[in-house]
Amino acid sequence: MDITSLIDVMFMLIIFFVLTASFVQGKLDVELPSGKGVSAGAKGAVTVAVEKNGAISWAGKAVSKEELAELAKGIGAREVLVAGDRGAPYGMVAEVLSILRGAGVTSAGLLMQSGE
Repeated sequence: MDITSLIDVMFMLIIFFVLTASFVQGKLDVELPSGKGVSAGAKGAVTVAVEKNGAISWAGKAVSKEELAELAKGIGAREVLVAGDRGAPYGMVAEVLSILRGAGVTSAGLLMQSGE
């Protein structure tokens, strides 16, 4: 019995399902910012930096996560700008934003380099 044509059809079906599954997994519905923007109160803002190795600094002074939360509670209505290094882990930047939000900071933004 000649099953060559059946093997060809099965091979094509396997390729179809593998490719379809890989296209569905890589799709994200996210609109990323273009890098242009203006901060309303950048002159009186406090800068929190997240370095490549994950170290956090508040206005140039190295702090721990606990110290960051205490410092953030005492700033009142001032804006906080988070400067995450390009090589810093995304999770660390997100954790800093979460700490700030938990401390009551309502105005936090991300610093980025201008594309111009």
